[in-house]
Amino acid sequence: MLKKLFCLLSLLAVVLAAGCGVSGTAKPTATPETKTAAPKAAPQTTTVVKLMDGTKYATPAYIYKSANPGPAVLVVGGVHGNEPAGAVAAQKFCDVPLLKGTLIVVPRANETALQEKIRTLPETGDLNRAYPGKEKGTPAEQLTYGIVKLMKDYKVALVLDLHEGYAFNYENHQSLGESILPGTDDKSTFLAMDAVEYINQQITEPKKKFNVLANPIKGSTAWYANSVLKVPAFTIETSDKQPLEDRANYSFKIARFIIANGTGIMAQ
Repeated sequence: MLKKLFCLLSLLAVVLAAGCGVSGTAKPTATPETKTAAPKAAPQTTTVVKLMDGTKYATPAYIYKSANPGPAVLVVGGVHGNEPAGAVAAQKFCDVPLLKGTLIVVPRANETALQEKIRTLPETGDLNRAYPGKEKGTPAEQLTYGIVKLMKDYKVALVLDLHEGYAFNYENHQSLGESILPGTDDKSTFLAMDAVEYINQQITEPKKKFNVLANPIKGSTAWYANSVLKVPAFTIETSDKQPLEDRANYSFKIARFIIANGTGIMAQ
């Protein structure tokens, strides 16, 4: 009798121990989820350089340098005076805090044309065909020469040029509106494809969706950076068939996505 009672008590002890997680494999205990803190912007300095200073073509280049070392990026807008969204989008980068590195912004490259709201003045020439420029050339060549000097002085790692097309490329293939023209290297191509996927998630109308087209036009900012300096470069084109605020925001969001994912100098 005592022997049976002892067996029953032993069995009960095993069952109770297993139920409390004492015997056998211990039950996993929940641990608080670890959240990665968002990166914080570092202190930065601002330098303003005037391209063609002292002339009617003078335009500022803003150079933002983070206390944390990192690559340099150039953003250019306002190359054509009848494409104001590029200038507005580029100007937005003057308020973006940096995590590291250097950001150079030339928001109104063709100041006189922007004031007149025309593509370019006859005596100025087309900045989008003037690279690499000349120190003593036409106003367009002098302006592009100054931008090239910035690229070289700061050893830029990525370049973006913000433009507009006269129609939606979806409806009129002669226009570049709503497209990205990446450089010929793989990094430019893949970043452009990722940027298109990112921005198109925010767009419902098919004609307003972006796509990736051919490479930057010869003589342009992005063409020079990619073909001569061998760095990833992009021309971003929105369509002027939509409100200025909308197309400037699209251009800014795409450019910021590319900068954040291509260099990490700012948050997306």
